[in-house]
Amino acid sequence: MKRLRLPALVALVVVTGSVCWTCAHWAGPVSGAVEVRRVSGGLERRALVVEPDGPGPFPLVLALHGRLGSGAQMLKLSGLAPLARREGFVLVAPDGVGRSWADGRGTSPASREGVDDVAFLVCLVDELVARRRVDPARVYAVGMSNGGFMALTLACKAPERFAAVGSVTGFMGSAFARACAPSRPVPVMIVAGDADPIVPFAGGELGGGRGHVIGAEATFDRWRELDGCPRPPEVSAPTEVAADDGTAVELRDATGCREGSAVRLVVVKGGGHTWPRGDRYLPEPLIGKTSDELDASEALWAFLKGFRR
Repeated sequence: MKRLRLPALVALVVVTGSVCWTCAHWAGPVSGAVEVRRVSGGLERRALVVEPDGPGPFPLVLALHGRLGSGAQMLKLSGLAPLARREGFVLVAPDGVGRSWADGRGTSPASREGVDDVAFLVCLVDELVARRRVDPARVYAVGMSNGGFMALTLACKAPERFAAVGSVTGFMGSAFARACAPSRPVPVMIVAGDADPIVPFAGGELGGGRGHVIGAEATFDRWRELDGCPRPPEVSAPTEVAADDGTAVELRDATGCREGSAVRLVVVKGGGHTWPRGDRYLPEPLIGKTSDELDASEALWAFLKGFRR
């Protein structure tokens, strides 16, 4: 396939297996239609890519949507595309199979179909690195809900590819938390609403047979353990800004961890199953409050960009 210089927004089609295949397709706005090609094994994959101008190499952020979402929905939810253009990083928002990710819990449609999303996402990163547009030392992943679970799964299973990861409203499945054993420390940031009606802040069984999770604080503590953080975390007092929306933000920071890593938990007090200062994708009675006390995208990028692999 002839290799063309990609414009600011393209569709990138990638298939898992021993080889990665890509196809550039001109697409206009983020919400525009893109071409998806059926390739090996009958598996179709799509990702929206936002690239800065210039020769690179640039940092890369994988943005992983929640259950029933899509790459386009993730970009709308998070507002990451304008941030990527301003800050100069490549932003990749892939689609999961069955609008889901095989995130280690074994309960999603992608898991039931035997999809290896770790292999797919690593393949996607490797293709962009091979094109010399991405700095392999500055590759990051963030996600919402099912996508947040998936970002933590990447930190567990592909720590050699990711310099740091962030998860919003996604924690760790109980069995997966016990099994997680990354070969190197991975900096992790977790954003969690303590009034989340869908993925409980304290952990427990998720409805609809979606598995058992250990909760936000236990996930934070597990990553402190995995990253070898020697000191108790520093806890800030809850802060409020002018939004006055019934929410407040508390930071818990574990620093001095092995190989310069760190772990951060952002507790959004009164927050729901939402992306702070993001799109209100469903009514508040269903998902809880969307806090305006924190810009989750800005906060995640400020944390991530401080780490290199």
